[in-house]
Parts: sequence; structure tokens; C-alpha cells
Amino acid sequence: MLFFKKIMHLKGAALIAVLLGLLFIPGFSALATSVDRMAITNLEGFPGKTIEQEITLEGTDPGERSGFWYTYYKKTAGDNDRMDITSWITIEPKDFTIKQGETKIFTITVKIPRSAGEGLWGATSSAAGQEGHSAERRTYIVFKDAQDEGNVYSGLLIPVSVKVGPSANPLTAVTNFVMSNIMTVGLAIIIVVLLAILLLKKKK
Repeated sequence: MLFFKKIMHLKGAALIAVLLGLLFIPGFSALATSVDRMAITNLEGFPGKTIEQEITLEGTDPGERSGFWYTYYKKTAGDNDRMDITSWITIEPKDFTIKQGETKIFTITVKIPRSAGEGLWGATSSAAGQEGHSAERRTYIVFKDAQDEGNVYSGLLIPVSVKVGPSANPLTAVTNFVMSNIMTVGLAIIIVVLLAILLLKKKK
């Protein structure tokens, strides 16, 4: 009987430890806000390009809540310099106050450095944004509830990654402009030709 009581005591202690541990797991705490997307991964761009994305936050708590965004790099052994892209990211507005049922839109700007090489940045895999692939995430946008003390997150850790392609060819931009405005360009050429003919006739 004494042995059985000891077993039950150990099980109870383990259960309490697990429950207490869950309180400190990011994303497990009761959320005062909800977000319309949980990953901003595999953004595509070339060196020097600026990418903008929007994210919407909704207040779900009966009271008014205040908070702020910041970027975070989860340093892991064996990482290379491609994993930390926190310096590429800015968020506006950074600080905010939100009420129940209210929504706020934030603009996330990612500026790819001109020196960035081709390939994936900010994660070890293109699947990092999918459920069950948290180990492949490195760069995050984090929501911190100002009413939480210490480093307990409110559950909003959003992974960010970028697929950098080859540098853009300046001629490509010109070609794209001409093709998208072919009618305008064609009319402009005709007008120039007609004006040239009129000028030649006047000279004669």
C-alpha cells in the first residue's frame, strides 16, 4: 500500500510539473489577440528588392490590451549567416493598443540586401511555415503583450523566410514596361514618325 501511494504521489507531481511547464510554452497561454496568418515564409525577391506584407491583429480579450512587435532569431548550433534576417525586417506600427472586436493592420517590410546571395534565408527549409516544422524556423516576428511580465509570449511567434533569386536584369524591367504598355508605345512611335514627316515637308 505504501509503495502504491508513492507511485500515485510521483504521478501527481509529474502531472503538476507538466501543467506548470505548459504555462511557459510560447503559444499555449490564453491569447488576448488573434492573427490572420501564422507564417510569412518563402517570400520571393532579388537582391536590393523591398517586399511588403500586411498582417491583421484582432482583439479577443474583453479588456483593452497593449503590446508591441519585435524580431527574434532562434540561434541554433550549426547555423550559418543566412538564418538571421532580423535586420531585414521592420514593422509599422510597432506599438499598439487593441480592444475586443477591434482589428489593426500592420505593414511588414522586408528589405533584401544587395549583397544577399541566392537561396533560402531565415529558415533551414521551405517547409518551415508548415505545421510540425518548427525546428526548421530561425527568424521570427514576435508579438509581446505588454501586460505579460517577463519573457512569456502571448502565443504569436510568426516565422519569416525569404527565397532570394538572381539579381534583376535592368533590361528586364524595360522589356516588361514596353510589353505592358505596348499600345501606348506604338501610338507614341506613330506620332513621332508623323511629326518627322511633317517637319521634312515644311523644310522642302
